[in-house]
This record gives sequence, structure tokens and C-alpha cells, in this order.
Amino acid sequence: MRITDVAAAAGVSAITVSRALNAPELLSKATLRRVLSAVERMGYVPNLTAGALSSRRSRMIVAIVPTIASPMYAETLQAFTDVLSQAGYHVVLGLGGFDGRDEEQLITTLLGRQPEGLLLVGAVQSTGARRRLAEAMIPVVQIWGDASTAADLQVGFSHASVGEAVANHLCDRGYRAFGVVSSDDPRALERLEGFRRGLQRRGLLLATQRLMPPPSTLMEGRAALEPLLRDLPRHGAVFCSSDLLAAGLLIEAGVRGVRIPGELAICGFGDLEIGRAMEPALTTVSVDGTEMGQLAARCLVDRLAGNRIPRRLSVPAEIIQRGTT
Repeated sequence: MRITDVAAAAGVSAITVSRALNAPELLSKATLRRVLSAVERMGYVPNLTAGALSSRRSRMIVAIVPTIASPMYAETLQAFTDVLSQAGYHVVLGLGGFDGRDEEQLITTLLGRQPEGLLLVGAVQSTGARRRLAEAMIPVVQIWGDASTAADLQVGFSHASVGEAVANHLCDRGYRAFGVVSSDDPRALERLEGFRRGLQRRGLLLATQRLMPPPSTLMEGRAALEPLLRDLPRHGAVFCSSDLLAAGLLIEAGVRGVRIPGELAICGFGDLEIGRAMEPALTTVSVDGTEMGQLAARCLVDRLAGNRIPRRLSVPAEIIQRGTT
């Protein structure tokens, strides 16, 4: 189906069809209705890539996330998409994984679609991928991580500082024996190092840690409880890299009759609904994912409009004290 076929069916020129799809305000209401009726009747799908090449405007933003299995990113991506949609942009999602193996190929493929901007969740790991982004000459905003050399804009927070804050919180609550249950993705490991550093500044050490490949699951959290109890003295505290792992620990503790927080204190990360629904409710680190997504989208829209904006914007991370600590 070609644009000329739609034009013939509507009794107008191909240019008029193009205007109906790209600049409808230039046509009368009657002509616009006639063209759009023909488009719908014939099932015509415009070649957006060809339009982008001729106009240099694709109205497309690419968002690259590690996974869609984690609910932690969903709130942020929804807010990001909503703001860009209101500004007339469409968001295309790419899954980059956690290990960076296919990162360069994915970025090269998506850049071939002529996006006007790009969102990164976390840092770009490969040198080749960073080079591709630099050559693309489009604004790149990074979220959920510390600064990336591939991004010229960043909206986020320090994962290391979050880990250190959790260590201080647990120490202030009187705990003196500590463990970690964490995925081994880069952002979780940054939180782990911050947690370890916070303990060291208090003259304390990490007694045990259990690392596992991302994405985290409830069942992995349940499986982690037995070795954790074996290696961690009673009345200890554990910091989990996600609320899913923490909720799994909490569920398994209930099955085994382990008192929370009497025999084991638990802190998660993400402030997911499942943590708020547990009994006792989960102490966790809350990051405003909606604000992060909205700020990232506004950064891209402003940069595409030629406005000068700050290169770094911070989103606060807050420890929410609940029943598990």
C-alpha cells in the first residue's frame, strides 16, 4: 500500500495525504476527514523512516532498560513515556540486559531508526557502544545510576550513598551483625560497597553476603534465608538489593518461624507494593521513580528544543522505616 493509492481513493494529491498525516492543521476539516477515512479503510501505514530521513525528525525516543522482569523500572518508564507523549514523541523500548554482551549491537540497531534522543537505565558498559552514541550526536539521558561517560544528561542518585545510609540506619537501630543478599548487577554492587563502607566507618564488618545473577526473584529470596541464618549471628540485620529478595526472605522466615525483627531485621530497596503489603511491612529505600521519569523526559524535550539545562539532576532516596527493622 502506497501513499498514492490512498490519494487516489480519497480523490486528493499525495501531498495532501502527507499533510493529513504530518501537518493536519494545514487542511480543511472536510478534506482531513476524507483522507483519514481512506487511510483507515485501506489500512495504510506510513513509512516513518522515510519521513524521518526527509525531515530529519523521527519524533522517536529510544529507551534502553536492562529488563522488563523487574517492577522497579515500570513506574519510571511510564512517567517518562507520558511526558514525551504529551510533547508529541513516541518511545521505543530496547532490552539491554545486565552483562553488556549485546549492548553495542542493540544501540547500533536502534540508532539506525533515527531516534531524536535516548534514555539509558544505568551506565553503558562497552567502549564500542559509547563510541556509537557519541557519533550519533543526539541527547542521551541516564537514570537509575551514577554518571556514565556515554550520557550528557543524568537524572539519578548515588547508589553508594544509599548503601552507606542503610548501614547507618541499621547501626542506629542497635544491630551489630550484618549480611547482604543481592544481585550482582553494577548498581546493586555499588549499594553493597556503600553499605560495607558505612559499616567500616562504624568499626563493624559484613559477616556474610550472597550474590546472584539479576533479575532478582521472590524464590531466590526464600532460598537465601537458610544460608543466611547459618552464617549470620542471631539478632542480625540483612540489606537486600531489592524488595523482591527482601519479601522472599520475609515469607521464608514466616514459614520457618523466624521472628522478624526479633531474630532477624530486613531492609529492602525499591519500595514496591509487595513490601508494603507484607506483615510486618518491609523497611526499604524509596526512590521517586515517577519524578525520575518525568525529569528525564523534560530534560530531553528541553535539550531537543535547544534550551540550556543542567547536566545533572538529583532525585532523593529515602529510607522508609517499617516493621522489619
